[in-house]
Amino acid sequence: MEKPKKVLIAGASGALGFEIVKYMSSQGYQLRVLTTSDEGKEKLKPYCNEIWKADASKETSKIKDITAGVDTVVSALGNSVSLFTPNDRSFYEIDYQSNKNLLQDAERNNVKRFVYISIKGADSNKDYNVANAHKLFEQELKASSLQYTILRPVGFFSGIHDLAIMAKRKLIPIVGDGSATTNSIHHKDLAKVVIRYVDSGPEVIEIGGPQIHTRLEMANMIKEAIGGKIIKIPEIVADAGLALPKFFEDFHDKLDYFKYITTRDMIGEKNGTTTFKEYLDNLDKSELP
Repeated sequence: MEKPKKVLIAGASGALGFEIVKYMSSQGYQLRVLTTSDEGKEKLKPYCNEIWKADASKETSKIKDITAGVDTVVSALGNSVSLFTPNDRSFYEIDYQSNKNLLQDAERNNVKRFVYISIKGADSNKDYNVANAHKLFEQELKASSLQYTILRPVGFFSGIHDLAIMAKRKLIPIVGDGSATTNSIHHKDLAKVVIRYVDSGPEVIEIGGPQIHTRLEMANMIKEAIGGKIIKIPEIVADAGLALPKFFEDFHDKLDYFKYITTRDMIGEKNGTTTFKEYLDNLDKSELP
């Protein structure tokens, strides 16, 4: 299959975006990348000559014609869902507005295709603020003139990093009985999945990793690798906590979504080779706060 003339990767210096950049660079793709920081620019220099620095959510003049001459846009733009990472901007600004601005530029420049990394739960009947921003952009993308593929990962191993941090602090909380299942994926494996759909693919696909585990099984693997005590929190207790006044809106929204994903089966198409145990075995425990 002939490779596209040029691919724009947004969110290029993030954990997933950077893996996409490295892999596509190794495969000979022509790349243009978008990052928001000088640190990101330095990180990307070995892999790409066309590096744009801008906040796509508000610096629209700085991203004007960023998609000119581009065949496919790959967006890994997204706010952190970690409970331990405070966000200086809202999910609406990053996950919706940034991507909408890129999409509008892509339509003006007759870009053929847009690959968007969304989130499992974007199609939920309940409007979780974390997932709702993705849902809003998915609607924009579906209504656009571009061909598209929306990837909804069921979860990243790095997204379970919060439990590893808690384990180092001696507690591993589980909401409910831990019977809900998932097949989370390593972001390096997901990067290879993304590239599969750069030229063509289904409109929406839910992506998972190679193995399915219950949340309790994963908690026990974390306990074995790091230590800590597993604490089961009844859903009614978690709901009571979520009903408290929202002094910290960002934290409350993340906690609400955390409860949602950890008490429901989150299964996607099996991909990749890296297991959760391998991820834990290679985790640098000294870097956990």
